Formats: sequence, structure tokens, C-alpha cells
Amino acid sequence: MFDGLNAERGDEVGHVIGVDIGGTFTDAVVISDSGAWVAGKAPTTPDDLVQGLLASVEDAAGKFGMDGDALLADTRLFRYSGTTAINALLTRSGATVGMITTEGFEDTTHIARAVSGWAGLPEEKVRRAWGHRKPEPIVPKRLIRGVRGRIDWKGEAIAALDESAVADAARDLVANGVEAVAICFLWSVRNPEHERRAAELVREAFPEVFVSVSNEVAPTAGEYERFMTAAINAYVGPRLSAFLERLEQRLGSRGFSGELLVSQSDGGSLYASETKPAYTLQSGPAAGIIASRTEGELLGFENVVTADVGGTSFDVGLVADGQWVTAREPVVDAFHVSFPMIEVESIGAGGGSIAWKDPGGALVVGPQSAGSEPGPACYGRGGVQPTVTDAAVLLGYINPEFFLGGRLSLDPELAERAIALLADSVGLDLMSTAAGIFEIANTHMSSLVTRRVLSRGYDPRDFVLFTYGGAGPVHAAFYASEIGVSKVVVPALAGTFSALGVAAGPLHHSARATEFASMPMPVDTFNDQFDVLAREVSERLERDVSDPERRRLSYGLDMRYGVQIHTVRLPLEAKQFKESEIEEASVAFDALYERLFGRGSGFVDAGRFVTAFVVDGFGDAPVPDRAGGTAVGLVETDSASHVGERDAYFDGAMTSTAVHLYERMGPGESVHGPAVLDAPTTTIVVPPGFRARLDDYRNVHIESSAGDA
Repeated sequence: MFDGLNAERGDEVGHVIGVDIGGTFTDAVVISDSGAWVAGKAPTTPDDLVQGLLASVEDAAGKFGMDGDALLADTRLFRYSGTTAINALLTRSGATVGMITTEGFEDTTHIARAVSGWAGLPEEKVRRAWGHRKPEPIVPKRLIRGVRGRIDWKGEAIAALDESAVADAARDLVANGVEAVAICFLWSVRNPEHERRAAELVREAFPEVFVSVSNEVAPTAGEYERFMTAAINAYVGPRLSAFLERLEQRLGSRGFSGELLVSQSDGGSLYASETKPAYTLQSGPAAGIIASRTEGELLGFENVVTADVGGTSFDVGLVADGQWVTAREPVVDAFHVSFPMIEVESIGAGGGSIAWKDPGGALVVGPQSAGSEPGPACYGRGGVQPTVTDAAVLLGYINPEFFLGGRLSLDPELAERAIALLADSVGLDLMSTAAGIFEIANTHMSSLVTRRVLSRGYDPRDFVLFTYGGAGPVHAAFYASEIGVSKVVVPALAGTFSALGVAAGPLHHSARATEFASMPMPVDTFNDQFDVLAREVSERLERDVSDPERRRLSYGLDMRYGVQIHTVRLPLEAKQFKESEIEEASVAFDALYERLFGRGSGFVDAGRFVTAFVVDGFGDAPVPDRAGGTAVGLVETDSASHVGERDAYFDGAMTSTAVHLYERMGPGESVHGPAVLDAPTTTIVVPPGFRARLDDYRNVHIESSAGDA
């Protein structure tokens, strides 16, 4: 592989491939050096994930008239996102991890936080918090060793590190079968000397053991979050590292000689050798929001609320003022962590969500899901419980013969049989029950979208809704008017949209310095902190991207009030600050805090405090600009897109509805509802009173047709 993006090939781009490995399908998006794009799809192969990955690339290559080897040989950037790390955590199939920590703090990860029993759970489960317990720690107490040595909060070493105790602990842990060691000392965020020395000792004695150091993966205050991040990094690290090594070897054997980049949960990507495994845990959901920002910028939308509907969940994120919104208190699988993560909130409202009757006799949808196996009843794989997809089939929205572009045929009779049993139970007729299931799912979706936008202090009327995933475009137009968004956009690559985000995401480096100082701070101290961080990030970007115009820095302060618990990230202009501007930042924090938590929530009398300085650096890798017009691989035909009619349920009755083939529609074409657009990886439903229009990039814009002549 050549050395970085600033190698002798200069500004030559070649093809860019983004691959997102999901639980059911593996998606690939390829962007050519001319800006044309294609999408590929293949079943995920759990026993050998690389096999499904290469199959998706082959599928995309065929649409360029190439074989996979030729495409890979002409690819400069191969960008990967997948579920290897998160699946290892969720299924508790990661490495055996030991921990070396400060003596007296061996129970930190077991004590956890008071809210750990319901952290990260959807609202309907939080209401039953009394029935939850803290998650089982991934490092058992028998594999945690405390050693003498102490750094205080000022960063001063008040007790020397006992190096012989570190060596003994490492030998003992390895003898007990650990594959990875997390090194977590108190206040290493102020002075990492002891952690670094301990890591050296472990690596020298046991080079085969994966070592995760807390100040490297989570340089933030808060020992629980920092320890937990280091532990998770150690837990998933060996599995992800082994996979990436296999992937590089297999790609190389197929002719690939470019750069392998790995998507991160924070919206960026890093070289495989620089990746922190824990940072990839939410890279899949993050990729869809990255794609929404990229597509929104292309279309001129700065404020986008994203709605990704798959088989199991409904995931919502935000792009506000042209930037994705990051999580203030990241949680993964009920564990509080301390690495940057794009904020995504999920509920159980996907196509496979099961409809049932509660003890009071009411119709309920989710959060239980039929998943992909056995799946909805209409899949014909043994599922017997009624789901949202079964309801959509009975209501005429989904064509049973064209599901996933005809890759899977659905059985309406099985859907009817499952829903009929529920209808008898709740005392409704068949179609009223199906309509009720669909409407309840829409209500869950609209409630989450509204809550997500409002909780960040924004007005939904200032946003457009990007909806993607296999089921997203079936539902979005129904609840759009309820939440007040100005428009619904179904991306051209709706069924493989996250893979587009993988392909188009920036390189991202971040540096932060923990601080505990009241605001306003002395101007020299303030600027010095940012200068050090900016130099560190700029040096990393310099190795990655040749063109300085592709680099950008963003500055931020983590701030809080003296006796309140919430820390808020305040974005700042990237420049040298004057004394007056530091004072203005203090006032800006007050306004931001009250926008997020409500008028009167600020407590200026308690004082304003900086807890961290943060500099993020983004390097836009040389991805070609998307070309407008018809994408490669679409059906070349002069035939009209309108192919017939079918009955679908609108306004309480089955209604004759126009059916259009998305692949035959051209840029600028407009369709009035009621209509259904059958696409290869999704179905787009246009209710009465709405109009759908294709733009030059083949995205579908859905908005009210009330003003049309």
C-alpha cells in the first residue's frame, strides 16, 4: 500500500468504495472518478464476513461492466463500517479481558453509575426501571488487579508506580487466560506517565496481548466512563483487529493497493492501523447521518432530521446548522463511555415490530421484533405473529412480488392469517386492525422525531426529514405533517444509504485537554490550550491529506455550572481569542444551556467552569463530486414509469393507487398522490394531498400538493 493520501499519485482519485456490513445484508456504494455512483448488495455471511463484503463489491462492479478484481485494482480508498465490534459486545463474545488499575479502585467498573440499570433503554422500558439491573461487567472481579502508585488531580505523582507489582499483575492475568489488558489509573488524564509505563511493561513481557490504555482511548475526566471505555476497547479490540487484518489480506489478494479506512462512531474515519476499536461501535448508524449531512449539503439543506427504519428499530439523528449532533453522555449497551459519538436514538418500531394486545385489551406495537429470522409472517419462514410489514402488505403499500426489488416474494395470505387472529382478539375487523398497527407505528416514529428535535432546542419546522432504510419511505409521508417538517426527502440510495455515508465521510482526528477552571479564563492560558491541541490535530491531518484546503478545524469547550451535573459542548470559532471574546463565550454558554434544558435552568451564580478544551480536525478525503443525472446501473428504457394501479389504504378505505417504477423515473418527473413508487430496495408511499418529485441526483422530494394549481 502507498503511504497515505499524499503519496506520489497526487490528486488522482480512482474509485472510492464504501461498505457497510449489516446483520442481514452487506451494502456497497462505489463512486467513480467521474462522480457516477452505483450500489451493490449481498447477504451478510456471518461465518466469513469478508465473503459477503466481496460479494457486494462484485454486485456493484457488474453495474460498471467490470469484475470485482478490476474494480478493486482501480480503487484508491476502501472504506469499511460493520458490526464486528458491536456484535462482540452485545453478544458477549469478545476477548477475555483483565484490568490493571490503581490500588483501591478495583471496583470502579462494578459500582458503575446509579442510572446504569436503565441507561440507553428506550422510553417504554425506562418506565419499568424498577425491573432492571446494572449490566454484567465485561471484566470480572477475579481479573482485576490493583497496584500501588498515585497521580493526584493536579497531575503530580504523590506515590511512585510499583513497577514490580505491574509485572506480577500482568503475569498473573496472562496465566489466567486473558487475551487483552486494560490499564486504567486514577487521574491519568492529568498525567499519563504511570499508565504509559505500565503499558510498556505489559507489551514488553507479552507482545501478543492486546493492551488498551485509558488516557489514549478516553482522555477525559470521570474515572468510570474512562475505565469503561478502555475495558470495552480491550474487549472488542482483538476481534476487530483480526478481522481488519484478514480484510486487508483478502483485498490485497484481489488487487487492491489503496488505503483501507475504518468508519468511526464520531462521524469520521481513520486508517485501519490507527483505529481505536471501541470508536467503531456505532459506526453503522452514524454513517447514515454522515450521508444525510453530505446529501443535505449537496441539496442546500442545513437542518436535517434523519429517520432510518429497518426490520427491528427506528433510528433518529440530527444534522443542525450543517453539523451532525453528537451525544452529550454516550451510552453503549447500558455502559457509559467517554468517546465522541454521533447521537442516535432508537426505538423498537421497525418493519418486524410485533403487534399484540396488552392486558387492558389495547392494540400495541413493539418493542418486540420478529427480526429477520423468522421475520414477519409474510416472509414464509415460520413467523406467525403479526408485524408492521404484514400490515403494510395487507394495506397495499408493499408489492409482495417486488419486495427488495423482487429478491424476496412475500405471502399476503400468511400476513392476513396472522393479523386476523389479532383482529379477533381486539374486536376489530381485519383492515381496521392492519390500519391500526400501521398508524401506531407511525405515531411511535413521529413522537421520537419530535422529541429528538425539541430536546435539542430546535423547531421541527426548520428541518427537512431524510428517510431511508428498507421501511423508512413507506411511513415518512404519513407522519411528516404531524411533526411539522417542511419536506420529506427519500435519498436515491435509500436502501444502501449508510454505505454512501461510509464512502463520503471525512477523515477525523480529535484532541482534548482536561481542565478545571472558571470562566472567563486568562486570555494567554485560553489560547495556549487551543494552540497545543490545534498543532497536534493539524500534524495528524498533514499526514493524511495533501491539499490544505481540504482540512478544517473546529474548536469547542466543555462547560458546566458549578453545582449542576450537565456538561455542554460550546462550539467556538477557530481562531485566536481576545479577552472580550472569552467573556462572550461565557454568555453564549448560558444561552446554549437554556436552549437545551429550558428557560431558567442555568445557574450563573454557581459559576461557569471549563472542563475540557476540544479541537476536532476534519480532512475531506479526495472523494469525487457526485454527478447529476441518471446513475449507472438503472434500467435504460423509454417506457413510462407508470405501470398500473393497485388498491392501497388511504383515508379509511382501499383506494385505486397509481404504481410507478422508480428506476424508470427521470430527474424532474413529478407524481401526485395517492401513488406508490416501487424501488429496488424500498417502497415510497405518496399519500393523497402530497406530491413526489425527483431531483437531478434522483432523490425523491415529498411535500404537500395543496399549493399546486
